[in-house]
Amino acid sequence: MNLFMDSEPSYEKASATFAASEENEENRKKELSVETRRFIREQAKRIKAILQDEGLDYGDDPEDEETLTSITKVAIQQRKRRIEEVFEFIRRAQHVQLCFLVDATGSMQAHIDEVRKSIGHIVKIITDDVPCDSSSTIVEQSMEVAFVAYRDHDHPSSGNKQFEVLPFTKNIERFTAFTKDLRGIWGRDHTEDVFGGLDTALNLDWSNKFGTKVLFHICDYPCHGREFHSGVGDNYPDGDPKGRTCEGLFSKLQEIGIQYFFGKIYSYTDIMIKKFSVANGEPILEFDVKDVVNIKDSVITAVRLSVSASVAASRAIGGITRAVRDFTLDTTEPDWTSLPEFKGKFVSYEFPRSMKDIKNDVKLEWSKPKHAKVKIAKDPFAKGADRIAYYGKDLSSKYLKDGTELKIDEDIVLKENLHIGKGVNSADRYQLSNQMQTVASFLAQLYMKDLKEAGIDKSIKFLKCKTLILMNEDTSKRFMSRESRFVATKFVRFTNNAGYRILEQTAVDKGVSMEYVQLVTAFSHWTYKASNGFLMVVDLEGIIDESGGKTSVVLTDPAIHCKDITRYGRMNHGPRGMKKFFENHDCNQFCKDLGIECFVC
Repeated sequence: MNLFMDSEPSYEKASATFAASEENEENRKKELSVETRRFIREQAKRIKAILQDEGLDYGDDPEDEETLTSITKVAIQQRKRRIEEVFEFIRRAQHVQLCFLVDATGSMQAHIDEVRKSIGHIVKIITDDVPCDSSSTIVEQSMEVAFVAYRDHDHPSSGNKQFEVLPFTKNIERFTAFTKDLRGIWGRDHTEDVFGGLDTALNLDWSNKFGTKVLFHICDYPCHGREFHSGVGDNYPDGDPKGRTCEGLFSKLQEIGIQYFFGKIYSYTDIMIKKFSVANGEPILEFDVKDVVNIKDSVITAVRLSVSASVAASRAIGGITRAVRDFTLDTTEPDWTSLPEFKGKFVSYEFPRSMKDIKNDVKLEWSKPKHAKVKIAKDPFAKGADRIAYYGKDLSSKYLKDGTELKIDEDIVLKENLHIGKGVNSADRYQLSNQMQTVASFLAQLYMKDLKEAGIDKSIKFLKCKTLILMNEDTSKRFMSRESRFVATKFVRFTNNAGYRILEQTAVDKGVSMEYVQLVTAFSHWTYKASNGFLMVVDLEGIIDESGGKTSVVLTDPAIHCKDITRYGRMNHGPRGMKKFFENHDCNQFCKDLGIECFVC
């Protein structure tokens, strides 16, 4: 055999193989470089949002992992500090100042006496340091009480006692003795110096050491001024003789951080409370205390709601102060025929492939963008801690495989960030909300699968979320989150991201079965177990949907606690948030049936 005949082709083959190997290695390096750049880009988005929220200079986008690691350390330090501030705020929220503001005229004596009789029980129920159970979810740490009794200007029998005031005290015996000596005195007309009573209450020693401040107002007749009533006796029909206004008084209430509740006796006060609600910026919660036996439970409920609201306000803690959009709430359905159409695009995400992909931070894939045609109400109908919500109409079209066009006419809700400023309304911020709801929806499907395997026929799901992108006339973009509109009226906040769980009495009042409350709280527990302690879906709110012959819990706007505190935005309180959940969570039958009751933080 002539060995040299095969040597040349073999050499050429080897050379070609070597060249191909070099090309493959180069391509592998390029692919690795692409993946690295993608990782840097996605991580940089999160870090940028964290630093912007703190008012820190982000600088140029990092181009290498070393720079990214350096700024990530700064961002993590900021997030840890902010989370600590949130939980300090929550701790203070469990310290309560409660002031009774009471009309002290003759018709009110029975109500004054009932407050005196009930105060010991009220304080005991609120401050007893007991484990959270079906009737209580937030344990208040300490409490001070005060009492402001008011009568009218130039009251004929009050002498120098138009106002009688007990300053804040922890001494219940002192409170009881004060109210025992308090006597209702008949006046000249029906209206009373409500504004004087409010002003006096505002000048009490409201302390920042107490994170929850409650003013519980009980009266049977309104304030002076014909605009506040429908013709009851009024010696000052032009309004408060000292020139005070409800707008000014409620502005000061909000400045101090006082939550105002009203104990209603007669309908004479209805117009006044409507005016107060406008000045307050949101409806005032009224309690029917015509029967004095209702006072005790009404006050306890008001304080618990206030503590829960104070805890929920921790969502807004931290970072630079952002300006708020200028808007007016309008809850009425708009005249859609008078509103213009806007064209844009809807974008959404595909589900993650697995829990492993979620934990490994595999980027969610976009679904194919779709053309959007919408109408948007001029004014929002609701405001939350972070966003405002508008009524909307989705008038887009979708096409079947055969090309047939189906026109949509769907009632929707469009949500826009409440605050404005650098970076707050970027595409990344809206995509984050979209991503969280997509991840939560995927986990809800896995949860239902485990429920089914355990023989439990229950349904829990999240609304499909899309990001709407509209082009403004100045070529800037407007982003909004799009969801289907709830058809039910019973909107329920089951939990928040700071340990709150709906009270059993609140659930009963809303007509919500505790079985569904337990189903929802067990879902949060299950996400912790299913991710092996890596994350937890919380801040669960939505409706009980009884349409279609099967009852489902339909949820929206979740938050996600995660070990990686750079993920899922500022609502992510990390391991601290997950621990807080378990401090207030009692494992229920769903937890037991799923075998997760022993898997806790």
